[in-house]
Amino acid sequence: MNIIVEYTIQTQILPKILEQVPEMKLRNTALYPESEGRGKILGWAWGDDFDAFERVLHDHELISDYECLAQTDDRRLYTITHIKEMKASMPYPLMFENNGIVLDATATPEGFDMRVRFPARDNLIRYQEGCKERDIPFVLHKLYEEDGTINGNQASGVTELQRETLVCAFELGYFDIPRQAKMEEVADQLDISTQAVSTRLRRGQQNLIRTICSG
Repeated sequence: MNIIVEYTIQTQILPKILEQVPEMKLRNTALYPESEGRGKILGWAWGDDFDAFERVLHDHELISDYECLAQTDDRRLYTITHIKEMKASMPYPLMFENNGIVLDATATPEGFDMRVRFPARDNLIRYQEGCKERDIPFVLHKLYEEDGTINGNQASGVTELQRETLVCAFELGYFDIPRQAKMEEVADQLDISTQAVSTRLRRGQQNLIRTICSG
């Protein structure tokens, strides 16, 4: 039976770019190999400074080319092609080899938040082993069968860390209108960074909404 895997993975390109333009966000809709051993990412970018984003793309030593294909009022669709020397250290060839299908991928400065379908656990294991061999950091968040169960139990939608952060934020009044607590207060309560709070809240809310929509 197919399995759905949610994880964060590090790469050397887009997360590093977003560190330089943190006001921008990028969600990729496709990953595919290009000619001459290069790989191409197709994704939507949005934020407050497209000019700065494109300057970083233009100057990045690991990017061979990029192009804006379309745009709306607040988003632009880009193709971003990396240099061919990067292929050996990128995770996407491993995904193709193990028949992984990207369902969702969002780039952040911390890495790619991925949601991928694999045909079986053996494919995932080989993918993880390949990432380890290439020194690609891989953090597993959730794994469940496509029928919505985790090890035979109904998927809850959020991880324990996400649940802890959501509950803490709720109890402090972060979700109240008007807001009674700041993100810094949630971070202090949990003794973690505000970036970690932001990431957990965002992922937790995404997982809850996804669970509701699929239910």
